[in-house]
Amino acid sequence: MIALEFVRKSTDLAHASEASGQSSALQISVLGPLTIRRGDTTLNANDLGGPKPRQVLEILLLSFGLAVSKTRIIDLLWNGNPPAVALPTLESYVSVLRRRLQPGAGRTGPLRTVTGGYVIEPSLVSLDANRFETLTKQASVAPPPVALPLLTEALQLASAPLLGDELLPAWAEEERALHAERVGHTRVLAAETALIMGDVGRAIAWAHETVREDPLNERAWTALVLGLEQNGENTEALRVFDRCRRVMDEELGCAPSGVLKEAQARLLTTTGTTSRTTTGTTTGTTTGTTHAAAPARASMRAVTVSGNSHPTASLLPETDTETDTETQTETQTERLRVLVIDDHTTFSDLLSGALDREPDFMSVGAATSVESAATMFRDLRPDVVVMDLHLADGSGLNAAERILSEAPQARIVMLTGNPSQEALREAARMGICGFLPKDGALGVMLDTLRHARPGNMIVHPSLVARLGDATGSAPDPSGK
Repeated sequence: MIALEFVRKSTDLAHASEASGQSSALQISVLGPLTIRRGDTTLNANDLGGPKPRQVLEILLLSFGLAVSKTRIIDLLWNGNPPAVALPTLESYVSVLRRRLQPGAGRTGPLRTVTGGYVIEPSLVSLDANRFETLTKQASVAPPPVALPLLTEALQLASAPLLGDELLPAWAEEERALHAERVGHTRVLAAETALIMGDVGRAIAWAHETVREDPLNERAWTALVLGLEQNGENTEALRVFDRCRRVMDEELGCAPSGVLKEAQARLLTTTGTTSRTTTGTTTGTTTGTTHAAAPARASMRAVTVSGNSHPTASLLPETDTETDTETQTETQTERLRVLVIDDHTTFSDLLSGALDREPDFMSVGAATSVESAATMFRDLRPDVVVMDLHLADGSGLNAAERILSEAPQARIVMLTGNPSQEALREAARMGICGFLPKDGALGVMLDTLRHARPGNMIVHPSLVARLGDATGSAPDPSGK
C-alpha cells in the first residue's frame, strides 16, 4: 500500500505541468552529446549557430530553471577575459539561439529574458539531467520496491557523461566531475537497494562499477562485499575486502568500517567451515586409494626446487595412521602457539581471532616488520609463524632467514598473492614450510599450519597456477 501511494504521488507530481495546461516544447539531452528535439525536428551541437551560442545554452541548462546573470555567462564564455563588446555579443548569441530553438516564439519561448540575465523555463523544456535528479530524489525517500525502478531509470539516463561533446571549457569539465559524483552516489544507492530486494546480480555490477571509478567509495566496497557474500562467492568477497583494506590503508590511512570487518569475519568463518566440509570428502588419486581422513594434505602440493628448474608439483606424502593418531592426541592436550607477522593490522587481528577460536591453536602475538618479527620470535618462541611475503620494511623472506638462522627447525608458512619462481626457490632453500594465497580459505590455512613440517614446502595449487600464468606456461610436473 505504501509503495502504491508513493507511485500515485510521484505520478501526480510528474504531470503537474500538464494539469496546468502546459506541456514541454523542447526535449533536450545533455547527458552525452547535446541533442534538442522540437516536434519532428532534431537539432545537435552543430545546429545552434556556432560554439559560443551552443555554450550559452549549455550554461543555462546547467542551471535549469534558475536565472543566470549576463555577467556570469560572459565570465564563463571568455574564461574571465571578455572582449570590450562582450555584452552585445552575448545578446546576439541569444538571438541566434532563439531563432533556432523557438522560431516564431521570440521571448515567449523556453529561453526567457529576466532582469540582468536569462533563464530556461522548465515548464517548456524536458531535460534529461533534470529528470535524473528528480528520479534520484524520489528514490531516496521511497520504499525499496519503488526506489529500485526509479534508480534503474536514472542510471539508464546517466549512462553517458554530462556534455559529452563539450571538451574544452573548464566549466564544462567541472560540471562533468560534479555530475559523475552524483551518478556514483546514485549507483551506490541502487546497489544497496538491490541488495535489500534480493537483486544480487545488479547490486554487484553497480557496486563494482562504482569501485572502479571511485576506489575510495567505502559504501561501494561494502555493497560489493555484501553482494558477493549473498551470492555465495565467499572467496571473491575476501579478495575484494583485501583490496578495499589496502586502498583505505594506503590512500586514507584508515581501516575499513565495522560493517566490512564483520563481513570479513563471517566470510573467514564460512569459508573455513566450507573448506573443511568439502575437503573432508576429498579423494586422493596418487595411489588409486581414497584418503578421506587426510583432506588438507590431498589438496596441497609439496614443491621441490633444485637449481634453476621450475618448481615441481607433487602430492604431499601421506603419513601413516599411527602418526595421525599421535598428532591428534598431541593437539588435544596442547594448543599450537602461532605468531602472525603482517603489516596490515586488520588482517592480523582477524586471523588472530580466528586462531583463538580453534581448539588446537592459540595466537601469541603479531609483528608488523622484519625487525619486530625476529625480536618477537626470539621472545615468544612460537610453534608456527604465519608471515606475509611483503612487509613494510622489506621482504618476509628476510625475516624468515633471520628466524631460521637462530631456529633452523622453525615452522614458517608464507602468505602472498603474487608469487615468483625466485621467491619459491629462495623459500625452499631456507626451509620454509608452506606458501599460501593470502586471500585463500581459512580452513586450508589452518590445516596447513597443523601439518606443515620442515623438509617439505607445501604450495597451494592456485599459486602454482598463477606462477604458470606469469611465466607463460604451467610448471612441468616431471621437474624437467
